[in-house]
Amino acid sequence: MKKQNFLLICQNIWQVIANWIASGSELQVWQESDSHGHPFCWHAYDPVTGNHACFGSEEEIRMWIEQRYYTNSL
Repeated sequence: MKKQNFLLICQNIWQVIANWIASGSELQVWQESDSHGHPFCWHAYDPVTGNHACFGSEEEIRMWIEQRYYTNSL
């Protein structure tokens, strides 16, 4: 195997590992629906802190995300 091919393979493997590690710490957001398929709750889970929250609307969860993550990073 050529050295360039080996280095490219190593770089690709490292990128996959780095993406996997980073995705494990990202905020997870999903919508829950009732048995008829009507949405009724938005969930957010932060794997870094272990915090979980549930909101009644998309607007509420957006405000929570903005307050929690964007204002704290300024």
